[in-house]
Amino acid sequence: MEGKSGGNGKRTPAYMRIAEDLREQMRTGALQPDDPVPSAATLCERYDVSMITAKNALNLLRGEGFTYSVLGKGTYVAERQRMIRTAPHRYFRSAERTYVDEAQRTGRRPEVEHETTFITADNWVGQRLDIEPGAQVVCTTYFVKADGRPMSKSISWEPRAITGGTIIEHPHEGPHAEEGLNARFAAIGWTIEQVEEHLIIREPTTDETADLAVPSGIPVVEVRQTVRAVRNGTDDLVPVEAADIVFPADRYEFHYLMDRPR
Repeated sequence: MEGKSGGNGKRTPAYMRIAEDLREQMRTGALQPDDPVPSAATLCERYDVSMITAKNALNLLRGEGFTYSVLGKGTYVAERQRMIRTAPHRYFRSAERTYVDEAQRTGRRPEVEHETTFITADNWVGQRLDIEPGAQVVCTTYFVKADGRPMSKSISWEPRAITGGTIIEHPHEGPHAEEGLNARFAAIGWTIEQVEEHLIIREPTTDETADLAVPSGIPVVEVRQTVRAVRNGTDDLVPVEAADIVFPADRYEFHYLMDRPR
């Protein structure tokens, strides 16, 4: 089995074609969760490839979260239940961070890496937060996993004109470090009233493919989010957070509950 030419004229490596064949069997149900995956030796015979090619295919699937190994027994199909992202209630009902709630509802262990810096807003961030370019913002990047599998990466911005000098200025420090937006901003007198989201389905970038282990042919969902709140009972909606969040399309379902406007 030799590499096959794709639409761009480049040859697809044999191990990638084997991995895609096995993924398709998992998608169609020919291989069910906890079913044994063919061994490297079986793949060698079935596809007429070398042992290293067969092992590369199996390693790729394991890295993407499609399979798991049991020492001394073999490799098996992993449970691929999608996590569910429900809007708008996810923003208004849960005190904890939404990615924690989503993972726990599917019985998974959430993990997150985050880094916060203070920067000045460029034109893009200024437009999103309705502030002047050059204004101070709190910028936080996130990389979220569930049971060790990459689920999303994102970047968010909050205006320091609102959070500066308060107990929530740093999103992951202080008494509200583990709480979500709703609870954090309530602590300084703001009530979240509106969330706007734009969903963009696109090809992943090279960095996103590597960081999120996105399989070949799978797009990502980019969510451009703006959160607005009111203060002291006024009706003036003010942007308190903007975020760009990227999800591999094979790992999430997006549920939207839309009430009739009143």
